Amino acid sequence: MQFKILVYVDQTTAGGWALTLAEDLLRGVDASVILLSVEDNLKKDPQLLERVAAEITEKTGCPAATTTRPGPVREAILAESHASSPAVTIFPPAGRKGLARVFKGSRVKSVVHNSPSTVMVARKPVSDHIGRVLLTVSGGPMSETTVLSAREVSESLNAELTVLHVRSSVALPGLEREASKAKTPAAPPTDIAELIESLQWGREPQFKVRDGMVIREILQECGTRHYDLLVLGQHLADKEAGGPLSENIAELLALESPIPVMVIRPRRWAAGAKIRQK
Repeated sequence: MQFKILVYVDQTTAGGWALTLAEDLLRGVDASVILLSVEDNLKKDPQLLERVAAEITEKTGCPAATTTRPGPVREAILAESHASSPAVTIFPPAGRKGLARVFKGSRVKSVVHNSPSTVMVARKPVSDHIGRVLLTVSGGPMSETTVLSAREVSESLNAELTVLHVRSSVALPGLEREASKAKTPAAPPTDIAELIESLQWGREPQFKVRDGMVIREILQECGTRHYDLLVLGQHLADKEAGGPLSENIAELLALESPIPVMVIRPRRWAAGAKIRQK
């Protein structure tokens, strides 16, 4: 199966962020790209997709197909993601805040929650190239897939990788044991540390542990060392751990992160990425 990346294209500034991040990712892997837009965008700029396809192929050498769908953007992204089965879907946030988000909903939360593929939320790039990746691990069932995926992403981009584990002051079910088994104050849970140590790395990852509320600590870490990309797996906190208002941690981080975010779905990225030879 060919490795595919789906990118939503529009005329907004955030749409430009999605293309910049897609080009960076495509330079590191052998892949094809599908450029998606909605009919309303093409009414304003009929040559939008053809122009972007030519530019992205020239810059990356990857073949680019184009497709158009009707209706709202989030529905178009989800429909094409289901139809094309990409390894990664890259899209920009709609930029809604306050009451607009309340009444119209969040594109980010909807796509992150419902997409069958790994997704990248295209926040404003921190630098010209993704050179520093922050991976968060919990010790939960998605951690192994997330670690393997982050390894492929960081090595395809020749990026530094930092592995972060947050020991939450509100303990999540099943994670108390993992936190207590940490090898050192600067190590992830034992099972994940052993997995990381068993892998061959182009660059050895760094480990970091923070104590506190998971979302707050991850967001604070995103701003401390100028990371270019946050990678995490889908993780649904039990309501007993976070109270009646607990939500999907991946969705909240994708919504609030100041940097681009990649949310890993099981077996999607790691199933087919072939890293280009440098």
